[in-house]
Amino acid sequence: MKNIRLYIVALIALYTLSSCEKVVDIKLPDGAKLPYVDAWITDKPGRQTIKFLRAVNYLENKEPESISGAQIVVTDVTDNKTYNFTWQNGAYQYDAGAAAIGIIGHTYKLTINWDGQQFEATDTLKRVTKIDSISVEYRGEDDIEGDEKVGYYAEMHARDLPGGTDYSWIRTYKNGLLNYHVTEMVAIDASFYENASDGYIFIEPFREGITSEEHPYQKGDVVKVMIRSMSKPTYDFLDQLIDQLYSGGLFAEVLQNVPSNIFNKQAGSQTKIYGWFGTVAETELSKTIQ
Repeated sequence: MKNIRLYIVALIALYTLSSCEKVVDIKLPDGAKLPYVDAWITDKPGRQTIKFLRAVNYLENKEPESISGAQIVVTDVTDNKTYNFTWQNGAYQYDAGAAAIGIIGHTYKLTINWDGQQFEATDTLKRVTKIDSISVEYRGEDDIEGDEKVGYYAEMHARDLPGGTDYSWIRTYKNGLLNYHVTEMVAIDASFYENASDGYIFIEPFREGITSEEHPYQKGDVVKVMIRSMSKPTYDFLDQLIDQLYSGGLFAEVLQNVPSNIFNKQAGSQTKIYGWFGTVAETELSKTIQ
């Protein structure tokens, strides 16, 4: 009799809880469409692009709109050279031809004249290490463990440059497109911490981090790894941004405003441009899965 009563009580509880479910349509007010830049100057020759955009609201299913009518100039402070970017095809561009704007060791300033106000940001282009090789291992049904799937597992091999603290941004591409199945990674001297090592090979999480266990590479895929150098402020910006982009679950990072290094030069003005201006040196290596 006692078991029957407990069973009835459980049924009543389940019915009561299920009947409390209600779909609520929450109407969120439209937020301000904030202006921001996506500006990275590299040490590679050819065309350099700076995007000046206006953010869309969170629930809007459309691309950010480009802001035209601004004057955008990049200045090599070290060499006192200026590069005027012109607006075309939805972005601001400068074609350096066979030369390169970015030179390792030089400091650069971004100047934006927009809406009657002037904004500035600075960054220094740092040295970059090279990628020695990419190795590939096939894992079949007898080799995989846990959540791993059958396929080819690529590993990146590179060594930190000795003598100084180096900040690296590691990006992985698959068949010419950014591989969204793996996270973007940032490293300090080929590890996670400052003053932990110098001149050693990149530790295992970075070497193996170019392959997704759930989406390994298949025969014929082209794997490309790019390492970008960064200044310390740019590292701090990307480290916080990546934490928020890929954080989830019970111990997810609390969302917060990611800082910007673009400052309004007009005293007392409340107008802001968000985003980041960074300078990077790039090295890359590709391998086709045979």
